[in-house]
Amino acid sequence: MQVVELYISNQRVDLFKDESVSITDTILNAKDVAKVFTSFSQQFSLPANSKNNFIFKHYYNWDIVGGFDARIRVSAILKLNGVDYKIGKVKLNSVSMKDNKAYSYKVVFYGDTITLNDILGEDKLANLDSLDAENIIYNANNIKDLLQLDPSVSGNDLITPLISHTKQLYYNSASHSTNGDGNLYYHGGTVDYHGVLYSDLKYAIRIHRIIQAIETQYTSIVFSTDFFNTSNVAYHGLFMWLHRKSGAVGNGDQVETFPNSVTGWTSGASGVWSSITSAATLTVNSNFQDYSNSGATGTLLQLALVTSDTVNAYQVEVFKNGQSVSVGTYTGPKTLSSTSGGGDFGSTTQAAGEWTVVITVSVAIAFTQINWTVRNNAPSDPPDTDLFQLTSTFIADDSFEFIVKLQTPDIKIIDLLTGLFKMFNLIAYVKQDGSIYVDTLDSFYATATTYDITKYIDVKTSSVNVALPYREIKFKYDGLKTFLAAQYEQLQVQEWGTEYYSTSTNLDGGVYEVKLPFEHMLFERLANLSDVSGQTLTTVQYGFCVNDNQQSYIGKPILFYPILKTGGATTSISFLPTTTSREQLTSYNVASNSVSLSAVTNTANINFGNMVNEYTGLTNFTGTLYNNYYNNYISNLFLESSRVNQVTAYLPLSIILNYTLADIFVINGKQFRINSLKINLTNNKSQIELITTSESPTVFSEVLAENGDYIFSEDNQEFIIMESS
Repeated sequence: MQVVELYISNQRVDLFKDESVSITDTILNAKDVAKVFTSFSQQFSLPANSKNNFIFKHYYNWDIVGGFDARIRVSAILKLNGVDYKIGKVKLNSVSMKDNKAYSYKVVFYGDTITLNDILGEDKLANLDSLDAENIIYNANNIKDLLQLDPSVSGNDLITPLISHTKQLYYNSASHSTNGDGNLYYHGGTVDYHGVLYSDLKYAIRIHRIIQAIETQYTSIVFSTDFFNTSNVAYHGLFMWLHRKSGAVGNGDQVETFPNSVTGWTSGASGVWSSITSAATLTVNSNFQDYSNSGATGTLLQLALVTSDTVNAYQVEVFKNGQSVSVGTYTGPKTLSSTSGGGDFGSTTQAAGEWTVVITVSVAIAFTQINWTVRNNAPSDPPDTDLFQLTSTFIADDSFEFIVKLQTPDIKIIDLLTGLFKMFNLIAYVKQDGSIYVDTLDSFYATATTYDITKYIDVKTSSVNVALPYREIKFKYDGLKTFLAAQYEQLQVQEWGTEYYSTSTNLDGGVYEVKLPFEHMLFERLANLSDVSGQTLTTVQYGFCVNDNQQSYIGKPILFYPILKTGGATTSISFLPTTTSREQLTSYNVASNSVSLSAVTNTANINFGNMVNEYTGLTNFTGTLYNNYYNNYISNLFLESSRVNQVTAYLPLSIILNYTLADIFVINGKQFRINSLKINLTNNKSQIELITTSESPTVFSEVLAENGDYIFSEDNQEFIIMESS
């Protein structure tokens, strides 16, 4: 008989002597192949004695204030013979009363992994505050720079992909097109302003950066690096498009105001100013405090904003050394100042330090000048005798601080994680050090230890069940509504990126779906339309995020691989910083469903089925999600010989304390995977559900028959094992 101990918040509780404590452990139930996080739980009763009453602070007495809070789960440990067995949480569900006295506490012990749902709750990506470190001004220069940033370099976590939210892009070297048109051909020496306008594009963030933000936000969550690592290209190369609203960035009420740090300062009179001429922050030299004419009584620090717009309001906030010293809303031209006696910036006789001006607008406002002026304030001095000036010309337009967390797709964190786990067929469990082990099912199974449990089998009863009650499993994305993806389904009578797995059309059962909560785009490699045959291809591949009516479309979160096209063979494109200017770009990030554009067999991609590759037009990119992460498990379940076998065993403590669900159990020389394991901790009686492997026998009964005779009941598919006489 095992000694079972339960500790709640490091306090040992008393158990009923006859209480049967069982734990059910499962990794991937064959009937629920989309199950993401492992979990185990056990409900049992605790006597309402003085010790347990103290621990639960007499919860049954509602007059007690500040007692045990049953609304939350508290830390708990199950021990076997003094050795830690399971670490998790306990929740108090109820107290049973007899004769108006507390009799027992009903509690549930939960495995740690399930607490991910409790920790994350309903929180969305917009709650990940550490993503603020990635915030960036949304303007033409930054869009262009990140469009040319190499995403294969670790740390380049924010890029611009060639995905248009509204405008259709094309390439035609025989046409000058019209201004504002989406023709990417760059016409040397012409004045036609067509191509991709910077505001047609949005930023994208690396998925790994989001995983890091989750760990930062929720300090109790630490994922292992078995799968979530920078060397795993299929994962680390994956990005999410920052597409919160349909159409342009900041549409509607997503971004109500546009904060702009004033930049591009030009020096006036020389003297105490630093030489900063382009940064957002101006530095006043410490020598300023010593500069004054005879008879000076103070100094004047002045900010003048010159604009002809007298209708639209704007907010001005001034910072010194990072601290706000003035904030106000104005219309028309405005002068802010400070003297030794006070003013808009306070009493600023000592102006040495770093000064920043931030203007916030909701509509475009042009400032012809923004001037900083420092001068002696002595009335006896000639006007502007001691003038020092820096000037900036500034247009407060729809350039604004792109707050990454607020531009993330509207999805819960737990749903994103669930989607990633389904995508790569990942499993998770809490390790002894508290970190969460995450890896593919195949990699997890590769860590298996083999245990021969033949001599522990109770041969009196067992059963054999169908491994998978489905005739087909469908792997797909939830979002397939973007223009080209929808068109593909209409023309091919098949959903883009989908895999349908079955071994026969005659199998009994329904269709099971593994569905990812993401949009799956079909990208387009552009041909040069000047060649009517369509055979002259460019190196440009882009995404078109509109619906089948070619209207701006929001859809589900979009995941993809950005790939930098650069070098002499790269087709140059026309980039428009404004509607009246253009630049030639010879490098840019194309969007892809594959980690590589080259025609290499087995190139990893995020299609479930083996689709035609958008860039090469070939079907040799067989490294699909299904082939890479699901095939071994699913194909085994669909074998004619596959069974789910249920046996009873009395496992020794050496196995109970050390097994993992990756392990192999051997019965009479035949190998089986563990589907689930229910252990009565008081007597070691274990109900084990085993899945046959390719090394398993065709007929499970033959394995057990070596220990005795059997009778097969066709009605309930049960083997009744009789010990040999």
